[in-house]
Amino acid sequence: MVENFDSRAASWDDDPARLSRARQVAETIKANLPLTGRPITVELGAGTGLLSRCLADVLGPTTLLDSSPAMVEAASKALAAAGLKDWNAAVADLSEGIPGGPYELVLAQLFLHHVDDVPALLRALRRFVTPEGVVVIADLDHDADGLYHSTSIDFHGHHGFRRDELRGWLEEAGYRDISFHDAGVANKKVVGGQRPDFPLFLAIARH
Repeated sequence: MVENFDSRAASWDDDPARLSRARQVAETIKANLPLTGRPITVELGAGTGLLSRCLADVLGPTTLLDSSPAMVEAASKALAAAGLKDWNAAVADLSEGIPGGPYELVLAQLFLHHVDDVPALLRALRRFVTPEGVVVIADLDHDADGLYHSTSIDFHGHHGFRRDELRGWLEEAGYRDISFHDAGVANKKVVGGQRPDFPLFLAIARH
């Protein structure tokens, strides 16, 4: 999976659908979560940091974490170009924990469906969040046919999530004030050449 993302990193931001998706998610976050005081932020599975960069006007020092070295390199270049001097990007194997912290805001866009044991990650994540911190997850609604990843021969993750199931995992992990919101769509080319829209949700949960 890392090699797959490595090979696409240099041109990742060239796809207008990705930028549109990040902007939709960012606007949904702003509409449903007051971001005051420029929170110390980490984005998990950040890729080039598109989502965080769309929120740059309201975020404080931000760390972009990804397992792909090429994605992290592309993110670092994007941060430098944007003049975001108190931001950084780093390679991280999140199965071993989250470097740095504690964080006031955790972002994850289309990352969770790549995680094998989601409940375990949600439990572990609380150790790196401040007592009043917030976890924000944007991901695919349940994709029963697995169409979103139909062109990915090496995909072994989740085909989206049922909101009630994810809510249950968050509650079991100890999060509170959990809410779900529609967050636009992900438009992606699939087998057959079509580009259907896949619904996205935004989950907000407090430590």
